[in-house]
Amino acid sequence: MSPQLEYLLRGKAFLAPMLATTDIPFRTICKEFGAALTFTEMVSAKGIIDDSSISFKYAVFDPAEKPVAIQLLASNAGYIESAIQKLLPLQPALFDLNAGCPSNRVCEAGAGAELLEDIGRFREVLCTATRASSTPISVKLRASDSDSNHSVETLAEIVEECGAGFITVHARARHEKYDVPADWRIIARAKRAVSIPVVGNGDIFSSEDAYRMFDETGCDSVMIARGALGAPWIFDDIKRGISRTATEGLPPVSTLLPVIMRHLEMLLQDFGDVYAVPRMRKHLLWYARWYKGIDKFRQLVFQNDTPMHLIETAKGHFSQAVPLDPNGREFAEMQKRFRRRVLHWTLMPKLANSSETNS
Repeated sequence: MSPQLEYLLRGKAFLAPMLATTDIPFRTICKEFGAALTFTEMVSAKGIIDDSSISFKYAVFDPAEKPVAIQLLASNAGYIESAIQKLLPLQPALFDLNAGCPSNRVCEAGAGAELLEDIGRFREVLCTATRASSTPISVKLRASDSDSNHSVETLAEIVEECGAGFITVHARARHEKYDVPADWRIIARAKRAVSIPVVGNGDIFSSEDAYRMFDETGCDSVMIARGALGAPWIFDDIKRGISRTATEGLPPVSTLLPVIMRHLEMLLQDFGDVYAVPRMRKHLLWYARWYKGIDKFRQLVFQNDTPMHLIETAKGHFSQAVPLDPNGREFAEMQKRFRRRVLHWTLMPKLANSSETNS
């Protein structure tokens, strides 16, 4: 293993790639809270080959936020080889092959989790990537469906044989919904099958969850997705070796408010007035899920169509926010909605004169 990878894995907690979420502002916030490695949104290898401005925007990062991994979505070896050659000048910490996205659109194109249904093609794409890159390669995959002939052990062994630096295992199958508990035993099986590092992913919502995953699976690091939304302090807890619930780690409002304000300002700077608004709304409602008054706040968020109004609304709300009782029914219902769907406000009663489809 390269010294760089060894160093990153000692950091224990990575920020997962998430579409329309792990942009430069959010990655920066998570890094400042202690994420050892962050990942870009998934980048289409074909889009890079075709010089798509959107694909390149997803791939770029600020040198100040390093180390950053670029996650590539590719359906064949030619695509990933050409995309890596084009992106190597950016000098990412590593390239990550997406072999886990369950989206129907992605899978119909032969990429994401669909790669795992064709072992020969999966091997070819991955081995081509490792040969084409002077930068380490990792793979993120998910558990196989019950009717699949390919066990997680087989997949992990292919990853190791192709020369990848580590493997991330998401402990759900392609067709399982996110409110189905992740089966961490799958991560443990992958860990026992190979000698390369294994990163565990799935249902880590607190540092307490992370340390329980370490204990139960033997994984080398954890990758956090939903658990970081509105709760970037989870990385600080893990980095400092503190095992506690997310509410126990909730910073005081006086500490969190400047973080939220800076996050919004970075989104505005990076995306501009029009494109920043949907992302600002999402993150505000994720931050707000810990506090009372979210229904009223949600109405104000969707009534405001300009970034500056959203910033002022957020400042007014969070400056006097009162945390929910972690033992109360309202908190339990909020967590249930969030785990069922990260856009949790879409599971709440519809609002009059609002356009929630924009988020």
